[in-house]
Amino acid sequence: MESTMTIKDIFDVLKKNVLIILGIMIVCMGAAFCYFKWFVDPKYEAVSQILITQNAQNQNSAVQNSEIQANIQMVNTYSVVIKSSKILGDAVERLGDGTTMGDLAKKITVDSVQSSLVINIRVTDKDPERAKLLVKTVTTSFLSITPKMMKVNNIEQLTDIYSVASVGASLKVGVALAMMIGLFIGIVVSFLRRFLDDRFRTEAEITKRLDVPVVGVIGNIEDSEFQEKSRYRRRSRK
Repeated sequence: MESTMTIKDIFDVLKKNVLIILGIMIVCMGAAFCYFKWFVDPKYEAVSQILITQNAQNQNSAVQNSEIQANIQMVNTYSVVIKSSKILGDAVERLGDGTTMGDLAKKITVDSVQSSLVINIRVTDKDPERAKLLVKTVTTSFLSITPKMMKVNNIEQLTDIYSVASVGASLKVGVALAMMIGLFIGIVVSFLRRFLDDRFRTEAEITKRLDVPVVGVIGNIEDSEFQEKSRYRRRSRK
Protein backbone atom coordinates (compact mmCIF):
# COMPACT_ATOMS: atom_id res chain seq x y z
CA MET A 1 0.00 0.00 0.00
CA GLU A 2 1.29 3.48 -0.76
CA SER A 3 2.78 5.39 2.16
CA THR A 4 1.31 8.75 1.19
CA MET A 5 -2.07 9.99 0.09
CA THR A 6 -2.85 12.91 -2.14
CA ILE A 7 -5.58 15.44 -1.42
CA LYS A 8 -7.66 13.76 -4.12
CA ASP A 9 -7.28 10.41 -2.33
CA ILE A 10 -8.42 11.98 0.93
CA PHE A 11 -11.51 13.49 -0.68
CA ASP A 12 -12.24 10.15 -2.37
CA VAL A 13 -12.13 8.37 0.99
CA LEU A 14 -14.44 10.94 2.57
CA LYS A 15 -16.81 10.84 -0.40
CA LYS A 16 -17.08 7.04 -0.35
CA ASN A 17 -17.75 7.01 3.40
CA VAL A 18 -19.99 10.07 3.66
CA LEU A 19 -22.99 7.98 4.76
CA ILE A 20 -20.95 6.34 7.52
CA ILE A 21 -19.69 9.73 8.72
CA LEU A 22 -23.19 11.21 8.72
CA GLY A 23 -24.58 8.14 10.46
CA ILE A 24 -22.04 8.30 13.28
CA MET A 25 -22.64 12.05 13.67
CA ILE A 26 -26.40 11.54 13.93
CA VAL A 27 -25.99 8.74 16.49
CA CYS A 28 -23.65 10.88 18.64
CA MET A 29 -25.95 13.90 18.43
CA GLY A 30 -28.98 11.77 19.30
CA ALA A 31 -27.19 10.24 22.29
CA ALA A 32 -26.10 13.67 23.52
CA PHE A 33 -29.62 15.08 23.10
CA CYS A 34 -31.17 12.23 25.09
CA TYR A 35 -28.51 12.49 27.80
CA PHE A 36 -28.88 16.25 28.32
CA LYS A 37 -32.67 16.14 27.93
CA TRP A 38 -33.47 13.36 30.39
CA PHE A 39 -30.43 12.76 32.59
CA VAL A 40 -28.97 16.24 33.22
CA ASP A 41 -30.88 18.62 35.47
CA PRO A 42 -30.72 22.32 34.54
CA LYS A 43 -28.92 24.54 37.04
CA TYR A 44 -29.36 28.24 37.68
CA GLU A 45 -27.19 30.55 39.74
CA ALA A 46 -28.49 33.62 41.57
CA VAL A 47 -25.97 36.21 42.75
CA SER A 48 -26.11 38.83 45.48
CA GLN A 49 -23.33 41.34 46.18
CA ILE A 50 -22.28 42.73 49.54
CA LEU A 51 -20.11 45.86 49.79
CA ILE A 52 -17.68 46.52 52.62
CA THR A 53 -17.82 50.29 53.14
CA GLN A 54 -15.23 52.58 54.70
CA ASN A 55 -15.94 54.09 58.08
CA ALA A 56 -13.19 56.67 58.11
CA GLN A 57 -13.52 59.82 56.08
CA ASN A 58 -10.04 61.04 56.96
CA GLN A 59 -8.28 62.63 54.03
CA ASN A 60 -4.92 61.30 55.21
CA SER A 61 -3.83 58.84 52.53
CA ALA A 62 -2.01 56.61 55.01
CA VAL A 63 -5.14 56.27 57.16
CA GLN A 64 -7.32 55.58 54.12
CA ASN A 65 -4.85 52.99 52.87
CA SER A 66 -4.83 51.25 56.22
CA GLU A 67 -8.61 51.31 56.32
CA ILE A 68 -8.89 49.77 52.86
CA GLN A 69 -6.41 47.00 53.69
CA ALA A 70 -8.28 46.23 56.91
CA ASN A 71 -11.56 46.01 55.04
CA ILE A 72 -10.02 43.71 52.44
CA GLN A 73 -8.92 41.42 55.25
CA MET A 74 -12.49 41.52 56.60
CA VAL A 75 -13.78 40.15 53.30
CA ASN A 76 -12.31 36.75 54.16
CA THR A 77 -13.92 36.85 57.59
CA TYR A 78 -17.32 37.77 56.20
CA SER A 79 -17.03 35.02 53.60
CA VAL A 80 -16.76 32.48 56.43
CA VAL A 81 -19.52 34.12 58.46
CA ILE A 82 -21.99 33.89 55.56
CA LYS A 83 -21.76 30.09 55.60
CA SER A 84 -21.81 29.84 59.39
CA SER A 85 -24.57 27.95 61.18
CA LYS A 86 -25.87 31.18 62.73
CA ILE A 87 -26.54 32.82 59.35
CA LEU A 88 -27.77 29.65 57.65
CA GLY A 89 -29.95 28.77 60.64
CA ASP A 90 -31.65 32.15 60.48
CA ALA A 91 -32.09 31.81 56.71
CA VAL A 92 -33.69 28.37 57.15
CA GLU A 93 -36.13 29.81 59.69
CA ARG A 94 -37.04 32.61 57.31
CA LEU A 95 -37.67 30.11 54.50
CA GLY A 96 -39.80 27.84 56.68
CA ASP A 97 -40.24 25.24 53.95
CA GLY A 98 -38.29 22.34 55.40
CA THR A 99 -34.95 23.27 53.88
CA THR A 100 -32.07 22.11 56.09
CA MET A 101 -28.86 23.99 56.80
CA GLY A 102 -26.91 21.17 55.14
CA ASP A 103 -28.90 21.45 51.92
CA LEU A 104 -28.55 25.23 51.92
CA ALA A 105 -24.81 25.10 52.61
CA LYS A 106 -24.27 22.81 49.61
CA LYS A 107 -25.90 25.33 47.31
CA ILE A 108 -23.97 28.38 48.53
CA THR A 109 -20.57 29.59 47.36
CA VAL A 110 -18.93 32.82 48.47
CA ASP A 111 -16.16 34.61 46.60
CA SER A 112 -14.72 38.04 46.01
CA VAL A 113 -12.64 39.74 43.37
CA GLN A 114 -9.04 39.97 44.49
CA SER A 115 -8.23 43.25 46.30
CA SER A 116 -11.86 44.38 46.15
CA LEU A 117 -14.39 45.18 48.85
CA VAL A 118 -17.23 43.29 47.19
CA ILE A 119 -18.40 39.85 48.28
CA ASN A 120 -20.42 37.68 45.89
CA ILE A 121 -22.97 35.31 47.42
CA ARG A 122 -23.92 32.64 44.88
CA VAL A 123 -26.72 30.10 45.21
CA THR A 124 -27.29 27.30 42.69
CA ASP A 125 -30.60 25.50 42.24
CA LYS A 126 -32.63 23.68 39.57
CA ASP A 127 -35.32 26.38 39.73
CA PRO A 128 -34.25 29.96 38.88
CA GLU A 129 -36.92 31.49 41.13
CA ARG A 130 -35.92 29.20 43.97
CA ALA A 131 -32.26 30.19 43.53
CA LYS A 132 -33.24 33.86 43.68
CA LEU A 133 -35.30 33.29 46.84
CA LEU A 134 -32.47 31.43 48.57
CA VAL A 135 -29.81 34.04 47.83
CA LYS A 136 -32.16 36.83 48.88
CA THR A 137 -32.91 35.08 52.18
CA VAL A 138 -29.27 34.37 52.97
CA THR A 139 -28.32 37.96 52.16
CA THR A 140 -31.08 39.31 54.39
CA SER A 141 -29.97 37.07 57.27
CA PHE A 142 -26.35 38.11 56.85
CA LEU A 143 -27.18 41.85 56.81
CA SER A 144 -29.45 41.61 59.84
CA ILE A 145 -27.26 39.42 62.09
CA THR A 146 -23.64 40.32 61.26
CA PRO A 147 -23.63 44.00 62.36
CA LYS A 148 -24.85 43.04 65.85
CA MET A 149 -22.71 39.92 66.07
CA MET A 150 -19.45 41.59 65.00
CA LYS A 151 -20.21 45.12 66.27
CA VAL A 152 -19.71 46.68 62.82
CA ASN A 153 -21.69 48.97 60.57
CA ASN A 154 -19.60 48.80 57.40
CA ILE A 155 -21.56 46.28 55.34
CA GLU A 156 -24.42 46.94 52.96
CA GLN A 157 -26.07 45.32 49.99
CA LEU A 158 -24.57 46.62 46.77
CA THR A 159 -27.80 46.14 44.82
CA ASP A 160 -31.19 44.62 45.56
CA ILE A 161 -31.43 43.22 42.03
CA TYR A 162 -30.60 39.51 42.03
CA SER A 163 -29.19 38.31 38.73
CA VAL A 164 -29.96 34.74 37.68
CA ALA A 165 -28.10 32.85 34.95
CA SER A 166 -28.01 29.30 33.69
CA VAL A 167 -24.81 27.55 34.75
CA GLY A 168 -25.70 23.96 33.95
CA ALA A 169 -24.64 22.00 30.90
CA SER A 170 -26.15 23.53 27.77
CA LEU A 171 -28.19 21.27 25.49
CA LYS A 172 -27.10 23.18 22.38
CA VAL A 173 -23.44 23.13 23.35
CA GLY A 174 -23.62 19.44 24.23
CA VAL A 175 -25.23 18.49 20.92
CA ALA A 176 -22.76 20.66 18.97
CA LEU A 177 -19.84 19.03 20.79
CA ALA A 178 -21.32 15.58 20.10
CA MET A 179 -21.59 16.50 16.40
CA MET A 180 -17.88 17.40 16.30
CA ILE A 181 -16.96 14.20 18.13
CA GLY A 182 -19.13 12.18 15.73
CA LEU A 183 -17.48 13.87 12.76
CA PHE A 184 -14.04 13.04 14.11
CA ILE A 185 -14.96 9.41 14.82
CA GLY A 186 -16.55 9.09 11.38
CA ILE A 187 -13.42 10.39 9.63
CA VAL A 188 -11.19 8.06 11.69
CA VAL A 189 -13.41 5.07 10.85
CA SER A 190 -13.38 6.05 7.16
CA PHE A 191 -9.60 6.11 6.96
CA LEU A 192 -9.29 2.91 9.00
CA ARG A 193 -11.55 1.18 6.50
CA ARG A 194 -9.40 2.55 3.69
CA PHE A 195 -6.06 1.52 5.20
CA LEU A 196 -7.26 -1.93 6.29
CA ASP A 197 -8.74 -2.71 2.86
CA ASP A 198 -6.10 -4.49 0.72
CA ARG A 199 -8.35 -5.20 -2.25
CA PHE A 200 -7.63 -3.81 -5.71
CA ARG A 201 -10.58 -2.42 -7.62
CA THR A 202 -9.01 -0.82 -10.68
CA GLU A 203 -5.95 -1.31 -12.88
CA ALA A 204 -4.71 2.12 -11.86
CA GLU A 205 -4.76 1.04 -8.22
CA ILE A 206 -2.59 -1.97 -8.98
CA THR A 207 -0.07 0.13 -10.89
CA LYS A 208 -0.01 2.85 -8.27
CA ARG A 209 0.12 0.75 -5.13
CA LEU A 210 2.41 -2.07 -6.35
CA ASP A 211 4.41 -0.06 -8.87
CA VAL A 212 4.18 -2.86 -11.45
CA PRO A 213 2.63 -2.86 -14.92
CA VAL A 214 -0.66 -4.65 -15.64
CA VAL A 215 -0.04 -7.36 -18.26
CA GLY A 216 -3.55 -8.75 -18.49
CA VAL A 217 -7.09 -8.47 -17.20
CA ILE A 218 -9.58 -11.24 -16.56
CA GLY A 219 -13.04 -9.90 -17.22
CA ASN A 220 -16.02 -10.61 -15.02
CA ILE A 221 -18.46 -13.21 -16.28
CA GLU A 222 -22.05 -12.27 -15.63
CA ASP A 223 -24.35 -14.97 -14.24
CA SER A 224 -26.71 -14.63 -17.19
CA GLU A 225 -23.84 -15.03 -19.62
CA PHE A 226 -22.52 -18.08 -17.76
CA GLN A 227 -25.97 -19.72 -17.71
CA GLU A 228 -26.42 -19.05 -21.44
CA LYS A 229 -23.07 -20.73 -22.23
CA SER A 230 -23.96 -23.70 -20.04
CA ARG A 231 -27.24 -24.22 -21.91
CA TYR A 232 -25.41 -23.92 -25.22
CA ARG A 233 -22.93 -26.64 -24.18
CA ARG A 234 -25.73 -28.96 -23.08
CA ARG A 235 -27.54 -28.53 -26.40
CA SER A 236 -24.30 -29.15 -28.31
CA ARG A 237 -23.75 -32.45 -26.48
CA LYS A 238 -27.22 -33.63 -27.46
